[in-house]
Amino acid sequence: MHRDMEPRTRVCPFCGEPPGAGMFCEACGRNLAAVGQLPTRAEWERGTATAPDPGEIAERLARATAAFLAAMHAAGDPGLRDDVFPVTGTMRRKRGPAAWVVRPVRREPDDDIQRYEPGWVLTAEGAWHRLESEVRGWGQRDFPRFVDTPAPEPVAPPAEPRLAGELDAVLREHGVVADPPL
Repeated sequence: MHRDMEPRTRVCPFCGEPPGAGMFCEACGRNLAAVGQLPTRAEWERGTATAPDPGEIAERLARATAAFLAAMHAAGDPGLRDDVFPVTGTMRRKRGPAAWVVRPVRREPDDDIQRYEPGWVLTAEGAWHRLESEVRGWGQRDFPRFVDTPAPEPVAPPAEPRLAGELDAVLREHGVVADPPL
């Protein structure tokens, strides 16, 4: 236990640190919207703190995705990009589906350049694609260049509460309001 933290202090169920005032934990960045009540530090240390059920999170994310798509389609799909997927096919004319980058690839500035947290892309049809990154330009003066490319095949998104919050952030960025709210 942190020496200066009271055992009754409410903490994030994921990292055990005080989460701050917002919907996202200031220490680990996780979305706490799906958490009914934050555990105390003593509960967290004993291991009796219950993190949200992955099934509940997946269900909430499915509802948030549907609400996001409905709101964006109703608003005329602001921010929908057709340059997220690479150009492929004969004569390099075929593009992948139009999509929103919900979570960009994240790198720590002082970390190994090969290490990153993958991002997530949502197509206009509702398919989730993992956003991978590649380091290019080895031995060139513009090194390093990072090229972020979505996986060609859709996958189930991770059961992370923060992904629904990131969908909401994309809506707010484009001035769209979801009904019902995410």
